[in-house]
Amino acid sequence: MNTLDELLYYCREIEPVGALLLTGEWGCGKTYLIENELKDALTDEAVVLRVSLFGISSPEEIHNAVKNAWIVAYCKVKGIDEVAEKVGEGKKLIAKLEFLPEWLRGIASTDVTSFFPINKKMEDKSVILVFDDLERCRMCSVDVLGIINDYCENQKYHTIIVANQEKIKTKQEPTQITAEIQFVSSKNSKVEPDEKKATLTIDKPTQMEHGEISYTEIKEKIIQRTVQYLPDYTKIVHAVIKDIKYKDSEYNAFVERCEEGLLELFAPDRNAFGYDEKPTRNEREQPQRRPHNIRSLKCAISDFYRVYSILRCNEFENIADWFYSFASYVISYKADIAKEGYYGTLFSDGKVRKLYPVFQDKYMFSAVKQWILHGVWNEDAISHEIEIIKKRKEAQKPCEIIKANRIMDVDEEIIDKGFEDFLNSAYKGSLTLDDYVLFIENSSWARYYGYSFPVAIDWDKVKGGVGKSIESLKEALPEGQILFHVIGDDNKEHFTNEEWCIYKLISDFALSDRLMFFRNRKLYIEKMKELASSSFVITQNKRFNIFDEEMAIVTAQAFALDDNAGKKLFVNYFKDMWECNVESPYIEIEKSLKGFSKLRDLLKEQIQDYQMKKKAIAVLHTERFIHAVEELIASKCTENAHELSNG
Repeated sequence: MNTLDELLYYCREIEPVGALLLTGEWGCGKTYLIENELKDALTDEAVVLRVSLFGISSPEEIHNAVKNAWIVAYCKVKGIDEVAEKVGEGKKLIAKLEFLPEWLRGIASTDVTSFFPINKKMEDKSVILVFDDLERCRMCSVDVLGIINDYCENQKYHTIIVANQEKIKTKQEPTQITAEIQFVSSKNSKVEPDEKKATLTIDKPTQMEHGEISYTEIKEKIIQRTVQYLPDYTKIVHAVIKDIKYKDSEYNAFVERCEEGLLELFAPDRNAFGYDEKPTRNEREQPQRRPHNIRSLKCAISDFYRVYSILRCNEFENIADWFYSFASYVISYKADIAKEGYYGTLFSDGKVRKLYPVFQDKYMFSAVKQWILHGVWNEDAISHEIEIIKKRKEAQKPCEIIKANRIMDVDEEIIDKGFEDFLNSAYKGSLTLDDYVLFIENSSWARYYGYSFPVAIDWDKVKGGVGKSIESLKEALPEGQILFHVIGDDNKEHFTNEEWCIYKLISDFALSDRLMFFRNRKLYIEKMKELASSSFVITQNKRFNIFDEEMAIVTAQAFALDDNAGKKLFVNYFKDMWECNVESPYIEIEKSLKGFSKLRDLLKEQIQDYQMKKKAIAVLHTERFIHAVEELIASKCTENAHELSNG
């Protein structure tokens, strides 16, 4: 007899002697069973009223919830549910209209359920009361069961209680008491400050007050029969896939094709359940049971659409494998199995893999893991990972294969053939910064596996290659952040000093604002040449760490090309902009002082030209500009002198 048959057998009893307890793990489909299958099966003979106890904190709330559920069902039976809903909305509106007499607003705000009699029959049908979420009620479980017992024993309702019984049992946990022990020398009974101490934590069993009964005792009195829910996961997974609202038909078809795989992932043990709640041999061997939370499965199916779209756009194969890994991780995260610790997700990934062998790192983006764990969607990081995957697939030559893969994934014959060419590329600066980080990691892995590279590595040349790669980035100035694999400081012990020094050179550059400063400097020079004083509209809110001689030359040239109206604005904009930037902690003072001095000298040459041409107003604006530049020079020179004197 399956679970539904057990419920139907109870509901068709003439007069049960107690309530029926339906128990099962969270999210396994107990509520779905009541709301869909049980209601459908009893349509012609009974009315099923489900009352959620989630968050309820008083007996009155329980009674009101029962009455409300009864009235809603009664209105549906009578075909007046829409009218009743509109009347309820009208009552709320009247109760809020302050200009109406108080007696009228008082009547409108009165809860009609207070005057509405309910009973165990509705027309010719029996009323089945279902109390759901017992373990989530804020009241004591014993008190709640006492209230439920009144409906069952005294008012003769067929009553079903839905709960995760394991969670109710864990509510009565022992109290932890912390005690401190002082060790005193036998020679001296006095407690000295330097005497040793120890702290102990003791579990004190929960003691019941006189006359109080336990959950087990009240359950024995009230519960006629306990039924362990045996989910029909084949039917449940099919219903979940069918009922979800999809954003497009292609994804819908994809998920339907994956139904068998999802079922195997979600409930491989679906034919091994028993009523006795005893774990199977396989479950006993596993340190943690596989979760069967239907809500988590729904979340996984719904959320994967975002990843699916990217995979399809990039023409990935085996998208189903990505789907299964994603679903495994989401379900594990919802069950507090997948999490981030001191070593990242290393240990929790192992737990996920034990529970879900279908979970594979190669079918899971690190950035998607971070989205699941922290709710931060970083499409740039996903794109970066996709580029790495493509490089690995496209790699044909031995040196390219070495560059794109972890050393433990490459055959020794390929390393022997291509390592020297790969090294030469590293020395020349032909690798990306991320390639260099993987190279450093591979050097560490090779040591771990006891493998010696066919050619010795000259780390000074590698450092020079990294420097060349950084210089290339300064020239190209790519948009956005430089993405590379980060090595945590806690892993420093696995690398030699040479390796770690080069990694820090990469990370310090990539994680700093230096590329932004180079980009802004280039923008300043380009726009100053193109727009003169109008360029400040674009550059005035940018951050700079230098004002060098090249910037000084283009500034002087742009100032000379402006008319007098432009010159006046030019001085004001320049002064406001650089007064802020010279106070930046990142400003390169020595180079900037040379740049300001160069600008001052060029402006003085311009004054001589204006004086010869008798351009008095242009002379005036230029003098103002020189004065502003000299103030900047003086402020930084004074500051430097002050620092030197203090030093």
